[in-house]
Amino acid sequence: MPSWQREPTPLQRAMVRGHDGLALLEAEEVASITELAEREGVQRAAISRCLNWTTLAPARVAAILDETLPAQLTLVDLATTTPLDWEEQRVSFGVA
Repeated sequence: MPSWQREPTPLQRAMVRGHDGLALLEAEEVASITELAEREGVQRAAISRCLNWTTLAPARVAAILDETLPAQLTLVDLATTTPLDWEEQRVSFGVA
């Protein structure tokens, strides 16, 4: 079965949620992360972690979409310890 026909992985869903949330903030449909969290019915910290996913380097995004990200990298790792600099991401995650 082609990957586009399968259910998204938790990593893929989190990445989409982060980009959706950022789009709502940028479009001023919500005024703050707190308002976004209330609208989504989740804790503010959960939204903050998802928003961190919007800073992933293109290579990390591709690895998430292609399901080739090393198994030791978890959703929490990527949401809480990701450097903003893309080269630092490559080095810290050990992924090309």
